[in-house]
Amino acid sequence: MNQENLQAEFPNFEQLVATEKLQYMHSFAKSSTIATVLAPILCIPLYWRTTDNLLINAWFAMMAVVVIGRFFLIKKIDVKANVQTNLLLLNIALGTVTFVWGIGWFIFVDTADPANYLIYQIISLTILFVGMVGYCVSWKSFTYFVLPLKLPELLFIVTHYEFIFWPIPIGSMVAFYLAIKMAMLFSQSWEKSFSLRLKNDAMIDQLVAEKNASIAANVAKSEFIATASHDLRQPMQSINIFVDMIDAKNLPEYENRVFARMRNSIAVLNNMFNTLLDISKLDSGVSPRNIEFSIAQLAHDLEVSFSDLCKEKNLSFTVKHQNIFAKGDPQLLEQILRNLLFNAIQYTDTGSIVVAFDSEQGQLKFSVKDSGHGIPAADLPVIFKEFFRSEHSRSHHDGLGLGLSIVNRIVQKIGGECTVNSELGVGSLFTIQTRYPVTQGNALLKNRVGSQTAIHGSAEPTALIDEVLHSSVGVNLGIIENDYSLKNAYAQYFTRAGYSVYLIPHDENEFTEYLAELPELHFILSDFRLGERNGIFFIQKLREEFNEEIPACIVTADTSPQHLQLFDKLNIQVLYKPIDIQSIEAFIAKSLPPKQKL
Repeated sequence: MNQENLQAEFPNFEQLVATEKLQYMHSFAKSSTIATVLAPILCIPLYWRTTDNLLINAWFAMMAVVVIGRFFLIKKIDVKANVQTNLLLLNIALGTVTFVWGIGWFIFVDTADPANYLIYQIISLTILFVGMVGYCVSWKSFTYFVLPLKLPELLFIVTHYEFIFWPIPIGSMVAFYLAIKMAMLFSQSWEKSFSLRLKNDAMIDQLVAEKNASIAANVAKSEFIATASHDLRQPMQSINIFVDMIDAKNLPEYENRVFARMRNSIAVLNNMFNTLLDISKLDSGVSPRNIEFSIAQLAHDLEVSFSDLCKEKNLSFTVKHQNIFAKGDPQLLEQILRNLLFNAIQYTDTGSIVVAFDSEQGQLKFSVKDSGHGIPAADLPVIFKEFFRSEHSRSHHDGLGLGLSIVNRIVQKIGGECTVNSELGVGSLFTIQTRYPVTQGNALLKNRVGSQTAIHGSAEPTALIDEVLHSSVGVNLGIIENDYSLKNAYAQYFTRAGYSVYLIPHDENEFTEYLAELPELHFILSDFRLGERNGIFFIQKLREEFNEEIPACIVTADTSPQHLQLFDKLNIQVLYKPIDIQSIEAFIAKSLPPKQKL
């Protein structure tokens, strides 16, 4: 039902929309009052030592006045009374607070200190994204909220351009663009949802129509979430690759520390994305696989993914394993380990983290032990609940509070058992007993892999099975990617790693012409969304051209669960953005035919 039809059926449609928007924003404004009070208070310990006390006191006094004013203005609003008058009160309440935050650029930020600059930039972007969720349904209110926040920042950049550390404001502008884009999508989705609700209220007796409309609304919501997720994952993938290509050893000490902080923040974001992806997979009801896999290879994958994170915190990281194979779903097992390890690294400041694989009564058993803060005994019965975060370690938490919940769900899915032992100030031990039978494995691969213990810390990581898997000389790698910067990043990295890289066009006509000069490929790396055609189309065409089922992997930001079965059916592996380039390379190496590995 379009807007003209709605206006014909509801003569006061515009008034209804305006009232509903006011109610939504008013409710959000009330619920965020506590955050509005606490956020300025948190700035005091952050900037007290680096900012003139008179200035910070003046700023805090201004903030106190506008926050109190905001409280009374919002309290005065009657959503059932005159909409325009109350909307003006709300806009004034929003704009005055963000204006004082905007003034903070000139009070708190020292352009000579990139870390100081970055912290206030993060605060500003957090305010922007939180406000986007609550106020983008009304562009007028969103403008009142955003302009007082961003214009002072722009003025600050203009007046200090010669001292600015430019990657930070450029990143801010990119984030601002993404926020506006998401705000537009969210606003459109909200109006569609509201219009649909009016229609359902008016046609409650037409049950079939209501059902179809609800399905349409759910599809629209899923498409919106998928689009927003894709748009965020795509630039995150580029960031991951470019960061991985930076040699931190050549940076000065201070820049190295800033770079380490940046990598840690990126790791947190990656973990959040992967957490949401894990939930999506679990909710989709995908059945566990039952294949034979190498524990040594799994240990190596953990080595690649977590050694740098441990080094940045000066933690010793050890992976102990026997020369064994297991039969089950290695991806689910890896999800469990990644969530446990990310938690362990996050809550361990000094000492060590140990992963140990063993067999008990012919079944695979493994554990993750850390020397971190430990878990209070009172919290142990509830740590696997969704969104639970212990008060004891809340200040150290950067995540969604879902990691252990995901671990518990996967353990139940594979029919295993998880036990926890923890002592405050000593550390924690998570032990998983699976039903995966331990096997002797393929004799040839077993002889190649061998049995090793990988130890990380101050020393360089040992190469677990590099001799078998990581010889890239003579490997023809085809890359299909429509993002220019990401395609070039892949090309630079894999060419430097010794691969013969072929950048395959994603335009169908250019693709057909390019086939004539393309040598036989040993591996295909592709995105999924490639314009008119998707990655599956081009992979299948290449396999047909060479009359061989070339190993292929789709690296995608599209997390739709329905695609998993399709990829599996066509024997196409899938990795989800954001993912570090070393993990992609390790995946390619272990997927190559034996003649290409050696």
